[in-house]
Amino acid sequence: MPDDSSADTGNEESAYIGDIDSDAVVDEAQLQLTPHQHEQLKTQLHGSSQFDEIKRADTRYLVVGRGGEEGPGKRRLEVCEQLDDRRGAAGYRLEDFGFTTDEIDLWAPAFDLLAAMASHIVGVLEDFDGGHVWELGYLYHQQRHVRDRLWLLKRLYESETEMRRQYDNGMAASHLAALEEAAGDRVIGWGDEASLRDAVEGIP
Repeated sequence: MPDDSSADTGNEESAYIGDIDSDAVVDEAQLQLTPHQHEQLKTQLHGSSQFDEIKRADTRYLVVGRGGEEGPGKRRLEVCEQLDDRRGAAGYRLEDFGFTTDEIDLWAPAFDLLAAMASHIVGVLEDFDGGHVWELGYLYHQQRHVRDRLWLLKRLYESETEMRRQYDNGMAASHLAALEEAAGDRVIGWGDEASLRDAVEGIP
């Protein structure tokens, strides 16, 4: 019988969960900065008043998911604000620090630092259409380090057809399946904005 121990998703010695090519996720080289980039990162993060608020907070929520001002992006912002309203808490997103598409080389190291600061990493998931697929890949890459801090708020659609339409992206689907396995009972389903607010209350 062939040895299939490498596929054992419960193997704590494995750097990853599941059978996903590690080349598909963030490479360590992406976290290396030039002196100029290091100064940019320091200015945009450490020079921000929000960064100081995060450091002072007792509970820190990094909220990942779709961006934008409407639809999924708006709902993710509302989740962030709901968490931020808690006593002694800070909710924040990568884009709160002004990183633009022209500074894509800074995204990975900035996200790495913000994730390391977080007591909770909260994914607000509605589909796989957007830049948050990159964040899923990064979280997958780091899952051994974040698994105890990871919470997923996953939108559930009424039909299997709609679920497939929204989440049918091979690599991202594999990443999400691995993250759901890592999060275990910290995956909370929701269907509309009212149930999303209730789902947020399930996060300590």
